[in-house]
Amino acid sequence: MNRKGFTLIELLAVIILVALIGVLVMPSVIDTSNKGKKASYDILIKNIVTASKSYYEECEYGDLSDSKYGEYACTIDSEKKITITLSALANTGFLSVKDVDENNKKQVLDPTNNNNISDCQITITKNIDEKYKVTYTITPNGGTNCPTEYGSVE
Repeated sequence: MNRKGFTLIELLAVIILVALIGVLVMPSVIDTSNKGKKASYDILIKNIVTASKSYYEECEYGDLSDSKYGEYACTIDSEKKITITLSALANTGFLSVKDVDENNKKQVLDPTNNNNISDCQITITKNIDEKYKVTYTITPNGGTNCPTEYGSVE
């Protein structure tokens, strides 16, 4: 008699083997995914710092201080500080992002959890030391789900 097919024991063995492989591989896949998200987050922070420096310089030496830029016009206070949202950095073109909201405004998303961090405010401070070395320090200044540290750039 010629019986074709698998026995129940053979099918269970294959299912158990596939489940075991899945259990062994899944932590590695999740870890790799988390490392990629962390790397994307670190790149976003570096881009924010660089965009902040460019924005400050454009405010100081360019024409962004002109009132024709409306909500994106900037002013540097007496302590050499500017406060701005990440959304304004994106919508002025200094911070490159691809996502837009329902009002066709660019929005900044945290790559680790896809939270919208566009409303995060930052303060950009220009520091000049005794050797005339210029450093721009970016610090958080409020908002929802915002990064807690940005850093500085020369």
